[in-house]
Amino acid sequence: MAQPLLFTVAFRKKMAQLAQRDRKEWLASVAQRWRDHPSAQLEQELGEVARGCRLPLRDSIQRQLGPFDPVYLDALVEMPRERFVRPADLERSAEDAPLPLDDTGLATISAPHAYLLSFRLLELTGGDRLVELGSGSGYGAALASFIVGLAGSVRSFEIDEALFARARSNVADRPNVEVLLRDAMVSMEGWQGAAKVVATFALDALPQSWVDALPEGGRLVAPVGAREGDQRLVLARREGGRVVETDHGAVRYVQNRSRR
Repeated sequence: MAQPLLFTVAFRKKMAQLAQRDRKEWLASVAQRWRDHPSAQLEQELGEVARGCRLPLRDSIQRQLGPFDPVYLDALVEMPRERFVRPADLERSAEDAPLPLDDTGLATISAPHAYLLSFRLLELTGGDRLVELGSGSGYGAALASFIVGLAGSVRSFEIDEALFARARSNVADRPNVEVLLRDAMVSMEGWQGAAKVVATFALDALPQSWVDALPEGGRLVAPVGAREGDQRLVLARREGGRVVETDHGAVRYVQNRSRR
């Protein structure tokens, strides 16, 4: 049975009175209890405590990297990142840090600020149609779905079958998100004319096929660099029939796993 609204309001007021260190300790405690004996009540408590731990994250990202559209910052707080990390990393879900999604290190959930930087370059806003290349566990698509709203949509492509299944499950409650099992490198026909595209893995160079698929006014953001320490966040914009690329600083992403 769902808890009444009063429970949630009271809970959030209590969280707001705690120091961040106390919130994190509470999160670690409830995460361990949930891992030992999962229940609906513990899951709700976990969600509320994790949300409280994300409140300073919103403020620190705005202070260090802002300004951001307020809806971007609201997405960080309201989207339950703890749902998208591995169970062993639940207590770290509110950190602004990448976390592994498998034991190989080939797949990660990016630091929350990384998604906002890409979305800002795309000028992502309500009603947009976004294509995401590399779903991971679905967190980026979930954040984007909050930003574009029900008038917009997010179509995400994932090459790994296990991550595809996980992402699709994680965003099942987001009616404006579609996750597809497909190699993002050859997904252009599935873009369906979307004007905003974001890649979540690094490439040696922007594929010409991606650039060619951008419509007039379209924007594509991707990490570009053959080596991890050389990666740069690149924005490609099609304006007046030509594509202009600009460099927006150093980044660190996992490498492309496609063989194409």
